Amino acid sequence: MSQSRQSTPRPVNSPRTVSSPLRPSTPPNSATLPQRSASGLNQSSQGPGTPPGSGTKTRARDLLRKHYGLGVGPPPPLPGKQNDPMNLDSPAFDAKSYYDQLITTSSLPTLLKRENELLTEIRQLDGERQSLVYNHHHELIAASDTIAEMKSRAESLDADLDQLKAAFSEISRLATEVSIERQLSAQPPTDSYQRKSGGCEKRETQVVGVPDSSYRTIRA
Repeated sequence: MSQSRQSTPRPVNSPRTVSSPLRPSTPPNSATLPQRSASGLNQSSQGPGTPPGSGTKTRARDLLRKHYGLGVGPPPPLPGKQNDPMNLDSPAFDAKSYYDQLITTSSLPTLLKRENELLTEIRQLDGERQSLVYNHHHELIAASDTIAEMKSRAESLDADLDQLKAAFSEISRLATEVSIERQLSAQPPTDSYQRKSGGCEKRETQVVGVPDSSYRTIRA
């Protein structure tokens, strides 16, 4: 009996395939795999159309051009945006209405994104304000130094100015005297002067016409 047991071969059990919901029984093929469109791949690889730093670079370039006086003016206002209470750059901006609309119409991710954008803009404006204050402070210091230098030079010129004032006074006095003398020399002789000069001439002629005896008598 032992020999019959040893000679009897045992059947070989084939491995059973157990189907599991997590592991499919058949290998996946290309038909069952989800296919991604080429446009989606290109969009995911390239990202947004404009780089994130393009706006910051443009703003910095405009600030530099404006600082060096290259003729960069304010951008033209968009039509319909001047009196828009929801526009942050509009003079008619209403903060309460903007906040109420943002809270009621935006989701939480949108609110967080908008918060980050506002914080970035606030930091940029703060940096621009500090740079403007720094530049103006240096300009004020340079202006005060220039005024002090001009004051010291003006004080050293006081003596020269006094001498120049005295010289101008003397020049005006001499000019007045010369003009008076010219007026007197240009005036014609008066009638009394002519009568006096004519009487002298007559007396001289009479004396000349007197005989010698009378002339001797007059001299005696």
